[in-house]
Amino acid sequence: MSMINRGKIRIAEKLGKKIPYGVALNKFGKPTTNAKEALAGVQLPIAGFRGSGLAWMVDILTGVFVGSNHGGKVKDPFDDFSGPQNIGHLFLAFKDNLFVKDYKKEIKKNIKRIKKIPNLKGQKIFYPGEQKFLRTKTNSKKSIKIPKNIKKDLDILLDN
Repeated sequence: MSMINRGKIRIAEKLGKKIPYGVALNKFGKPTTNAKEALAGVQLPIAGFRGSGLAWMVDILTGVFVGSNHGGKVKDPFDDFSGPQNIGHLFLAFKDNLFVKDYKKEIKKNIKRIKKIPNLKGQKIFYPGEQKFLRTKTNSKKSIKIPKNIKKDLDILLDN
């Protein structure tokens, strides 16, 4: 539920690149574009205070509700090896025709309607997962370029 995912911050830190302004705070609560400072601080939620409410709800459902670490107590899998992360997950399953007879038909209609909504400077509206699907489709036809310092880390991991 954050403006940027932690993995992107880690990659920026490894490559010595800046992160966008307004996506993270340093450990003193000040906005930063320095990836290393952001990793020591916090990522900002999407949609301001509304996003923080959504993030808190996710923390409650996947932490408090299932009995795992929560509220900032989940251990960092890359830096904290003092014990298990004790990370929680919550899976929900719904029968797609429980409330509506033909869910697939209705969701296709919904997607078409949403995509027709006027938007900022003609930008395309994507449904959840669509951008990732399109990137995967495009990238599966390309080779992967790995920066030298990341390849070095991978080589070390593969040797162990």
